[in-house]
Amino acid sequence: MTSLLYGCESWILYRHLVHKMDQFHMCCLCKVAGIKWQDTVLNTEVSRICGIQGIETFLLQTQFHWIGHVIQMSNDRIPKQVFFGQLAAGKRFPGGPIRHYKDSLEENLKKCGFQPKSLCEESLDCDSCCSQCKEASRIVLSEMKRAAHKQSALPSMNVAV
Repeated sequence: MTSLLYGCESWILYRHLVHKMDQFHMCCLCKVAGIKWQDTVLNTEVSRICGIQGIETFLLQTQFHWIGHVIQMSNDRIPKQVFFGQLAAGKRFPGGPIRHYKDSLEENLKKCGFQPKSLCEESLDCDSCCSQCKEASRIVLSEMKRAAHKQSALPSMNVAV
């Protein structure tokens, strides 16, 4: 985990990259737990068996932990100047806008129920709250999708009398 996620505090979390890392993480957990792919054990069950939260939750925790440190830094420190600084002049690249770290952070804060505008006033001690929120919502969402899929897969029993 440490080699895989080295420096993840500063990553921009794209959905497809998180999905690939989650697949790799589940594959590793299955190998550690001795679960074969033929056993058809659900990812939520693998997480419960191993007692480990999902990779997205871990990524969000480390990102929020780092931002909490940056906010508490003095104003003359370079990481804080870069985080809160704006470019005075410059050119935009042609094409669509590039997703920036701040954009990704704001989106993740909103997903966890925090207001990005109040980032400076309140200390970012939301690691455990956000991790529980994200992990629980991810498990509930996957179980709802699974139930809907099972419901649609069942053949309707039309009995003619």
